[in-house]
Amino acid sequence: MIKPSFYIRSQNSLKEDTRQQRLLLEVNANSLGYILFDVKKMVPSVIKHYQFTANNEKLLEELLQEILDGDELLSKDVEEIFLVYNFEESNLVPEKFFSQDAVRDITDLVHGNLHRGTIFNEKIPWWELYNVYRVSSDVDALFRQKFSSVKTWHAYSLLLKSYKMFHAKENPLWMNAVFYEDRMIVSVFKDSKLQLIQTFVYQDRKDVLYHLLNCCQQFDIDKEKLVLEISGLIDKQSALFTELQKYFLNISFEEINGNIVITDELKEYPLHYFSSLLRMAVCV
Repeated sequence: MIKPSFYIRSQNSLKEDTRQQRLLLEVNANSLGYILFDVKKMVPSVIKHYQFTANNEKLLEELLQEILDGDELLSKDVEEIFLVYNFEESNLVPEKFFSQDAVRDITDLVHGNLHRGTIFNEKIPWWELYNVYRVSSDVDALFRQKFSSVKTWHAYSLLLKSYKMFHAKENPLWMNAVFYEDRMIVSVFKDSKLQLIQTFVYQDRKDVLYHLLNCCQQFDIDKEKLVLEISGLIDKQSALFTELQKYFLNISFEEINGNIVITDELKEYPLHYFSSLLRMAVCV
């Protein structure tokens, strides 16, 4: 049985009526995290994160099935359910060039047609962009069988929406990196315009540095003027963060919006661990 690597719950979570809450799940190739969020009180009741490795013995959908079957909280009645797919086969298409008839051709052209999954598309709020992305049909069917009224998003779409909601004063040169156990989502802005949002897989801190520095080089960004905001599973005492400080002068950890209530249980962890998940739960 897969056990959660993080399980944070408020003191009154077991007594609360989940039917009045919002459930947001985020899934990628190696993890599933979710949050139960009371929208009226703006307080997280439960945050859980599972880490796993798909291989020849157990496919991704089998591992996810094991989690969905074994987690009692995921069987409770919830008012709203949102599923955030965090897979790399995603393309941002300018609104003026978007066509429903072209979504499969766009996906196959960029990512190949070896894996014939389900293709989604969504208009990103406050952006003149559509996100066209592909998800394993078996994975999608698994979640739709579990949650009949689930609404889907892609992580890139919500991160860009979150950028508009929580960065009222946009920095001319700004980079955001959301860290997971073996990958990171990097967003690059220059002159307050989106240049890139992409997932990079890494094995060690050298890979991380290479990708971030390469982004600076590709977009002709001065590292000394760049603001690098980081969140997710990265520690301030880690060798990775120490290495980042050698190359980037303006590093900050993503903060949680002041409207979100930070429980005592959540304060026991670095808040940037869950900042992106909390922001997604607010802005869906």
